[in-house]
Amino acid sequence: MHVLARATPHPVAMSSGSDASSRHRVFVYGTLKRGFYNHRLLQEREAKFVGNASTREPMRLVLGEYGSPYLMKGEGNTAVPGELWEVDDAGLDALDVLEGVSVGMYERVTLEVQVAGDLQREGGVGEDATAFGYVAGAESIARGVGSAGCETIRAYDLATHERAY
Repeated sequence: MHVLARATPHPVAMSSGSDASSRHRVFVYGTLKRGFYNHRLLQEREAKFVGNASTREPMRLVLGEYGSPYLMKGEGNTAVPGELWEVDDAGLDALDVLEGVSVGMYERVTLEVQVAGDLQREGGVGEDATAFGYVAGAESIARGVGSAGCETIRAYDLATHERAY
């Protein structure tokens, strides 16, 4: 099992010299998106919405246990849509807890994403960005996530959420 607590380097840190806390870009593609139940975590942590985005590399998005969406690392044939957010250190730690990183449910990885629209503004990231994202972890894979029995989906939307949950 691969555990990523604070040992993960911060290639997406966006701290200004005066901030005690680093800022991190995070790509979300499932229940953390706006309009979904777990989005409250981003709201509670005062995360900043950067823009709609998609994975730069083709990936596979599946529905696992209880209809939860999982990105499969190193697999797939389509860019997966989602949202790009900016969080502080405490927000990143809270996301790791929600995603069960310490028990192998998800693994936090660095992803290349393409941001929709023009973000060339103060604090913007431009068209391409590097962000943390969560993919199926060793424990989830051991439970069958990504196997032939898992449904592959193009995007996680409200219709999929209502059907799966």
